[in-house]
Amino acid sequence: MLQSKFNSALISIALAFTLLISALAASYVVPARAQPITLNAVLSPDPFWGYYGGYWDMWYSMQPEFAKIGIDLQLHFVGDMYDVWELMWGPGVPEGGQEGGYPPHGWDTIMMEWWIQPQGMLWNDGIILSKNLINGPLSGYNPFPYLSRASDEFYWGMQTSFDIGTRKAYADAWQVELMHNPPVVNVYYPNIYNIRGAYFEGFDTYVWEQDIRNARINLITVQNLYDDGKLSPTAYTRLHDEKTIIYAASEAWWSYLNLYCDSYTEEEFQSLVFQTLYRMSIDPWPVDGVPVNPADYNVIPWLAASDPIDIGWFTDWDDEQAFRVRIPLREGIKWSDGHLLDAEDIVFTYNDCTLDTSLGASATGDFLPIVKRAEYIGNFTPGSPSYDGTQLDLILYEPYVDLTLILANDWGLSILPSHYFGGVAPLFTSVPNKNLQGPNGAILLPSLGPYKYLDEGTPVGYSWISFEKNPFFFGYNTSIVGSPIWGPYDIDKWIFEYVPEASARLDKLQLHEVDYAEYPTAPVEVFEGFMDNPEFIAKIDMYPASNPLWFNFNNPALSNRYMRLALAHAIPYPDIFKDVLPSWGIMNPIPGGSFIHPWQYYGGVQLWNSEMDRYTFDLTKAQQYLDMYLYSTDPVNYALGPVGDADFDGSVDLDDLLYWLDEFGNAPYTRQIDWLDPDWYTSYPWPKSGGTVAPGNDIDPDFNNNNLVGAEDYGLWLANFGKEYPYDGAW
Repeated sequence: MLQSKFNSALISIALAFTLLISALAASYVVPARAQPITLNAVLSPDPFWGYYGGYWDMWYSMQPEFAKIGIDLQLHFVGDMYDVWELMWGPGVPEGGQEGGYPPHGWDTIMMEWWIQPQGMLWNDGIILSKNLINGPLSGYNPFPYLSRASDEFYWGMQTSFDIGTRKAYADAWQVELMHNPPVVNVYYPNIYNIRGAYFEGFDTYVWEQDIRNARINLITVQNLYDDGKLSPTAYTRLHDEKTIIYAASEAWWSYLNLYCDSYTEEEFQSLVFQTLYRMSIDPWPVDGVPVNPADYNVIPWLAASDPIDIGWFTDWDDEQAFRVRIPLREGIKWSDGHLLDAEDIVFTYNDCTLDTSLGASATGDFLPIVKRAEYIGNFTPGSPSYDGTQLDLILYEPYVDLTLILANDWGLSILPSHYFGGVAPLFTSVPNKNLQGPNGAILLPSLGPYKYLDEGTPVGYSWISFEKNPFFFGYNTSIVGSPIWGPYDIDKWIFEYVPEASARLDKLQLHEVDYAEYPTAPVEVFEGFMDNPEFIAKIDMYPASNPLWFNFNNPALSNRYMRLALAHAIPYPDIFKDVLPSWGIMNPIPGGSFIHPWQYYGGVQLWNSEMDRYTFDLTKAQQYLDMYLYSTDPVNYALGPVGDADFDGSVDLDDLLYWLDEFGNAPYTRQIDWLDPDWYTSYPWPKSGGTVAPGNDIDPDFNNNNLVGAEDYGLWLANFGKEYPYDGAW
């Protein structure tokens, strides 16, 4: 009641200032600019969309529109396509990410696909949570760096709420928060054509090689296509006699250990060799050529014998509360060298490799926020009389909805053979990670999967790599998986061929020189020609990935949410959807939102916030947002800016008053990030002079821009209480 009376009093006082605000609004002037604001965009040499795509035509369409609101967008083509990744996440990138500015040592904005699993939020923790600053103590992969208390709370609430309604409410709130304070502007979610040879059955594009229990070469179809003159003798021999499948990969590879997975190609072929406790799958398995019901994507036990068993809360060694789950393992699983899999392999992979932040393992940022450690049952060690290698415990910070999906992460969390490495974590530069073969020509690495490493061409990583069936694969053992045995069927050999040009991948697919391909790019009408062609299985599928502009928050302009919202409304979405994407083979794109896509479900409920507004191409709005940014730093015309909105959330409310109270008597932008766990890091290197004020934490209670938070700022807050910027109902 007291709070209500207080709010009413404030609102009543604010009404007294209506004439003042109206007068200020009536005197609106265009903010003075000495010169356009320059932003440096980094493009890869690949002109198309994708994980390393340059998105060239999209940048060309944005450049003139940005110029209309005073943004000089400079486009920089850097090195090879992997340099974009290295610029954001590579070795030597400082804590909190690279500085803004001119490449090759800085960047302001980049476009790059981010995969969002249909089964859940895997690969989001590492880039969205504040604790996951790149190269920080927890070695996450937050490259923005985006620090948002509201985002953290909504996201973590979503991921730790098992009740369907509660999780949906958190998911909806999180998506709205990301649209109000965007770490990225996601331009679109695509629908794309999936094409593969008609004889290559039982394969799903979004489960990939994770679950190929149903994969097979249909030898009858191969024979019929050959008899009809649709297959060359070479293709017929490869498929019918040699039983070999070839994949055209757009990316090179540099690692053989899944611990250091760093490209889609590595992820896919390493899934043939290395295995995880759980696997991404579909239930029921779809009919070839029929689009999958998105709600049917799920996660199944793989090396694990069942879903995790909750043991419950307990007081951990550090006197903190933790949650214990138990993972029973399938018994009798063997590595390809005949050694039995047991709990020691999992504890070694998780504790000694993934949780060791000094190694720079690929899955560390996704694993650390959730799992404290793995433990042997009863904390016994291997070799002791009480040791039970058939199960283990995971110690969690708290129960986590997507735990099995995190444990199914084939981007770095596949199980390693402890016996092979002698219990010592391999380094990125180690021979097994960088050399497929030993000095005597023998293959170094044992396999748990349906295939094992066989051979590779030269130059290494840029030619081809081949795999042969692993007779020890547990899926072929009815005593472990029951009857019938798992596939793949009639596929004795699997080859990954590096084909960097999109047009070449499509040509090879049409000629059956490869059987499926990554990112084959061509106009929609070309793909339409595949739809009724009996040589191919062709369908239109959702593509579970976002295609965003990424912002570098180490550029002070981009750390301001009004600047990012200005750019979000200066993107010519209709032109991109109509003129650019169809030329890449993308039809009916869905306007972007957040790091949740329209095909994600939980308990049959769509997590996508379908009621939420999307960004629209509107240069008037874009200019208004940009003006808010400019006025917020203008010592003369400050009253035309977001006066009173200390936290830059678009409205003047009590949160802004609390910021003002905390900072009274100080210079602006000195507020500490007191909501962050001090164990994560001691200081944040922005501004570069030091301190813990973070990009994106746009706090400025110095409303009159006189470099001091004083009593006059309170009057300005009071005068503007209840106001929304830059117009009523704005983001």
